[in-house]
Amino acid sequence: MADNTPSREELDRNQQIYSDVVAKYYGDPDFKAKMDADPTAVLKAEGMDLPEGVTVKLLFNSEKTLNIVLPMPD
Repeated sequence: MADNTPSREELDRNQQIYSDVVAKYYGDPDFKAKMDADPTAVLKAEGMDLPEGVTVKLLFNSEKTLNIVLPMPD
C-alpha cells in the first residue's frame, strides 16, 4: 500500500498558497467571484497540489456557526 502522506515541504507550500488565496479572496472582488464559482479550479491554478477527484467546498463561519474541519480518520 502506497503512502500518500504529503511531505513537510508540500504541506508548507499548500499552507502558503492557502494564506495567499484567503488574502486575495477578501481583497479582490474578481478573484472572489472566481473562487465562489469554482474553488477547486482556482486552488489548482494557484499551484495547490490537490489529488485527482478532490472537490473543494467553501464554508464560512458566522456569529452563530463555527465550522471545524477534522482530518480523515486513519
